[in-house]
Amino acid sequence: MLCKIVTNEVNKLEDLGRKVSFFRKEKGLSISKLAENLCDESTIYRLERGKQLPRLEILNDICLKLEIPFKALFPLNEEVENLKKLCRELTYIEDYLALELAIEKCEEVLVELHSPYFKREFGKYILWHRAILLHKKENKNLEALEILNNLVTLKNCGSELDFSIMNSTALIYLSMKDIDSAHKIYKVIYPKIKRQKTVEDLTLNPRVGYNYAYSMYQLNEYEDALKIALDVLFYLETHHLMYTLGEVYHMIGILSKKNGYLKEAEEGFKNAILLFSFTKDKINFARAEKDLTSLHKSMSLLS
Repeated sequence: MLCKIVTNEVNKLEDLGRKVSFFRKEKGLSISKLAENLCDESTIYRLERGKQLPRLEILNDICLKLEIPFKALFPLNEEVENLKKLCRELTYIEDYLALELAIEKCEEVLVELHSPYFKREFGKYILWHRAILLHKKENKNLEALEILNNLVTLKNCGSELDFSIMNSTALIYLSMKDIDSAHKIYKVIYPKIKRQKTVEDLTLNPRVGYNYAYSMYQLNEYEDALKIALDVLFYLETHHLMYTLGEVYHMIGILSKKNGYLKEAEEGFKNAILLFSFTKDKINFARAEKDLTSLHKSMSLLS
């Protein structure tokens, strides 16, 4: 039995090495180029030959340099992926009682995982949602921040999971009216997300970009905020995404008005109203209509 387990682990390591070698050659990189600024050449050499398993941070950096998702190196655990998807869906619809139950199931599955990398990443994912529960369900913001800040920092964030965790951290700061701390986070992670060549979650860029623009708006940096909002709009349009499109147009309307671009503001509000009508979002529809009416009054006074 022990011999079989050892053989399976060796086979997994050799398979991992073959994948790294394949993606490296496909990218046109030598071993020395892949290792540059990441690790010793011998680490890549031994990894590709199934002789060494580098630290998680090095593997993540290798994926970033090869422009592949972390999942590309490891077999997919369908149960884990389904639970992660469920946690995200319950978070979006704000069903925190169901989320609490889903997290308990996640922790049961976590115990059964054998891969140290899956255990670490899934454990990180679970703690992230534990912090969300503390923030949203129990209003324990400082306890939530303590968890999140121990999971990832601005210095070591580099994966999609890291960026999502940092976004949650910044959102808690925003809820506490600590705009400067939130802005500091978004100023670092948004450019990093834009540089990502391979992104599994296409909503990550607009989520973080919208919040970044909002933090700028709160700091009265209207011109820079408008640039980010337009940047997010371009991303949504080029990726054919409806996600938060109405909210982005509404923000563009508000920021255009702040910058004195009244025609652009009118167009932004009208597009927002159209989208909110389409999605039957009555609350945001009413807000956009109110802002458009206010804009028309301002325009009539100038004419």
